[in-house]
Amino acid sequence: MKRFLYLAIGCCVFLAGCAPKTVISQTYDFDRMERIGIMAFNSSWNSMQGVENLFAKYLIRYGFKVVERAQLESVLKEHNISVSGYLSPETTREIGRILGVDVLLVGEVSSYTPARTELTMTSSRKTETQPVYSQDIMQLPDGTYATYMRQTGTKVTHSSDTHPSQYTINAKVGLIAKMIDVETAEIVWIGSAENSSASALDAADSIAKSLVKSFSKELTKRQQNQ
Repeated sequence: MKRFLYLAIGCCVFLAGCAPKTVISQTYDFDRMERIGIMAFNSSWNSMQGVENLFAKYLIRYGFKVVERAQLESVLKEHNISVSGYLSPETTREIGRILGVDVLLVGEVSSYTPARTELTMTSSRKTETQPVYSQDIMQLPDGTYATYMRQTGTKVTHSSDTHPSQYTINAKVGLIAKMIDVETAEIVWIGSAENSSASALDAADSIAKSLVKSFSKELTKRQQNQ
């Protein structure tokens, strides 16, 4: 497929902790994969609903034809096909027939910790040194006496101050994505990654980018070795 020539184009900088772990089928014929249907990712957290749209964005960027979740679910609803939970081979074949897709992308939010603010007490110590003077008397040349102040030592004082300090702990997200052949229900690619960022959306976006990039690189490598 011509689009494979473009799979190696572009690069992204992985954020810390976003090294993806992926496995690709060594026997599957990816030349058959013309259209990808994207299913809603399973998530136990309402705030992480819709992360599959991030994968759609990057798959399209890498040249794939994508049937996105809203369109897919609308068509399946018309045909009274349930896609929650386990996808049987019969269900995947029916989805492929109705939508004309070759592969389904499914996934789940495997872990999620929202960003939070922590408050801690910080102590600081301060040391001050001050000269100590005493009064003394000296005789002047004319025989009179005069008083003067002279330094006789130093005084060291220590003090401490405690004040609150606020800091933010980044959100952390884990995602698992799988590509399933609609004819056989075979998993032909699977990837997972975790990342943290100031917002959960940014962390998920970075994961989607890294996983799709990893998938495309694996396809390019396979094509070059054929």
